[in-house]
Amino acid sequence: MARFKSISFPNTEGELSTLLDKLQRNLLNKILAKGTLAIHGASSPLVKTTTTAYLLVDGVMVKLAAADLTALVGTVVNGTFNVFVFTVNASGTVKVYMGTAGATLAGVVFPTTLDGESVLGFVLVNPTGTGNFVGGTTNLDDATVVPNAVYFDSDLALAAQFITL
Repeated sequence: MARFKSISFPNTEGELSTLLDKLQRNLLNKILAKGTLAIHGASSPLVKTTTTAYLLVDGVMVKLAAADLTALVGTVVNGTFNVFVFTVNASGTVKVYMGTAGATLAGVVFPTTLDGESVLGFVLVNPTGTGNFVGGTTNLDDATVVPNAVYFDSDLALAAQFITL
């Protein structure tokens, strides 16, 4: 994953304060135990966690029980690649953000997640069948659309990639 921005030496106290604030916030968001993302079950459009996840979100310990996550929203056009990123805030609310599609895997642009959220994981979707993948509607194992869904669990290194400095 490419860097979002190179860090330049701050010239003022305000610039230094902003930089340190962003670094501190990043250090306060950690995955302590992965939730292990997977398809909800055969013929399902839902993603779930198969194990209990423990996260540190803005310094607050959050426990997320194994369960279905927020439905995917958005369409991935046949023959393209895109990601759906799951985040958790300090109150345990799960959100999902769709990236920007790419014609190739390298062309996918990950979404910028909101401050105060920790990345739980993401799903990569690359439909290669006869139709588009429609989040929340198309089953993640649909034999016609062939969504080619791949599930990635977050870790500290991945979570750090989503901060915008």
